[in-house]
Amino acid sequence: MDVLGIGNAIVDVLFRTDDDTISEHGLPKGGMTLIDEAQAEKLYGGAGDTTERSGGSVANAVAIASALGAEAGYVGKVSDDRLGTSFTESIRSHGVDFTTPALSGSPATARCLIMVTPDGERTMSTFLGACTALGPDDVDQDVVAGSKVSLIEGYLADTEHARRTIGKVVDAAAKSEARVGLTLSDAMCVERHREYFRELTRENVEILIADEDEVAALLGDEPISSLLRGNGGNCELVVVTHGAKGSTVHAADGTVEEIGVREADELVDTTGAGDAYAGGFLYGWTRGLDLATCGRIGAVAASHVVAQLGAQPPEGLHDLVAAEVPGV
Repeated sequence: MDVLGIGNAIVDVLFRTDDDTISEHGLPKGGMTLIDEAQAEKLYGGAGDTTERSGGSVANAVAIASALGAEAGYVGKVSDDRLGTSFTESIRSHGVDFTTPALSGSPATARCLIMVTPDGERTMSTFLGACTALGPDDVDQDVVAGSKVSLIEGYLADTEHARRTIGKVVDAAAKSEARVGLTLSDAMCVERHREYFRELTRENVEILIADEDEVAALLGDEPISSLLRGNGGNCELVVVTHGAKGSTVHAADGTVEEIGVREADELVDTTGAGDAYAGGFLYGWTRGLDLATCGRIGAVAASHVVAQLGAQPPEGLHDLVAAEVPGV
């Protein structure tokens, strides 16, 4: 396997709305709010027409990698309900190997209600549900050891149960040639678990992928170089995205690659832009492509994802990327 993802299995429920509706629900525009099952049902009931897809940041990333041609798998927990079936069918439709046993009974499958305003901004309300039941028994260490990289979702740090799952992944990778990747999820998540993430980057993580706000929350006044092997960290690569300003890849050998953004043909929905970049980058990395090309693949993939509603791989993504990036 090229890329194995471990994260919160969430069904993305997307629907269009306006700023007034977001304000009425007391939600911070552009942010992510954790909600309970009753709140989730209320928002869902008033949503009108919706689009439902498998989601969760790492699930989105591995779906992109798979659509580009990588052998990809995913570990995450759903319940044996309608949305759990929806998640399973959706992620498998992109060629991702997903065999984690479903949870029987409550809590229900996690969902992220994504309210998309006319400016393309998305406001998320997340009910974590069954994904919090993910545990070490759901991880096959042989699968981890046989992957080129296992990508861990930062949100898993929120529960001790999931931290034990991370520990099992780390242990399996350490006994093999597999690399450990980590996404930091969001800056508030980093602030909650800064010391834990620093420990992971000092001892276990070889590939860190994060946006500039997440990296700032992780490092404070320290330089990015402090995360790299030979400078106090364990990372071989630190990949930092800068939104509309592109991305930067820092390597332990001192290489720094600045990668420009690829403008979207149309901005429809920014959901999953960073996930698409991560999936594209890791696809290139598992193919042994140079860092600049890996970053370019990520940028082009992201530009096509934001031109549609939802974070799923657009049809024909490999060909769309190959038309602009030689060697894909």
